[in-house]
Amino acid sequence: MNYGMYLSAAGVQTSMHRQDVYANNLANVDTVGFKPDTVFLRERNVERLDGAFADVSPHELLEQLGGGHLAEPTRVMLTQGSLVQSGNPLDVAIDGDGFLTVRGENGQTALTRDGRMVVGPGGQLVMATTGAPVLNDAGQSITLDLNRPVEIDSTGAIRQDGLIVDQLGLVDVSDPAALRKEGNNLLSVESNASLTQSTARIRQGYTESSAVDPIKAMMAMTNAAKAVSANARMMQFHDNTLSELFGRVGRIG
Repeated sequence: MNYGMYLSAAGVQTSMHRQDVYANNLANVDTVGFKPDTVFLRERNVERLDGAFADVSPHELLEQLGGGHLAEPTRVMLTQGSLVQSGNPLDVAIDGDGFLTVRGENGQTALTRDGRMVVGPGGQLVMATTGAPVLNDAGQSITLDLNRPVEIDSTGAIRQDGLIVDQLGLVDVSDPAALRKEGNNLLSVESNASLTQSTARIRQGYTESSAVDPIKAMMAMTNAAKAVSANARMMQFHDNTLSELFGRVGRIG
């Protein structure tokens, strides 16, 4: 096996993965409530240990080269975005940790930081972007009177004419690493994580801007692209070396 070719190919693969993740972050720099993904790489053991060669005697040079890197599942970074006043009474932003609960496409509870809401024709409170029903603290949809103004206090209590009519479902996730993006600015939680009531504050009439830093995202994407090019050049170098070797061996034969 051409060990150098393998390491360079692994470098291309992981660097392209990094590039894709950072490009997606950059594309969502203006998405309300968006949380960027971050890439985790793990160092792979040398082939002697990670492959089928555990009984082979170690080779000092190959041991020093290592086994390259492998991409781990991306994780959602829960950095707080800035809060921007919108003036819309049905917009809410979460100040602190926590998520609003909505009903996802599969009928399961999904989480979001996008607090832009509207009241549908039947009085149901839904997400302005997707129409997904917003849930209360009991996991049920919220129905409001279309003819009365809506007030939402810092605890998420919804009032109409001064009376509490419902409570926004606001939760924390026990293990942020268990969050998985589902599209449409929604997240799901793996079964090994639990949801608890959040103590974050709600800001009515505000939205949370994307937590993506465009300059850092652009720099990270550029560095990943350079790593792709560098590893691709190394693959070409190994290929040329092999071609020259085979050509000389053929002439000798």
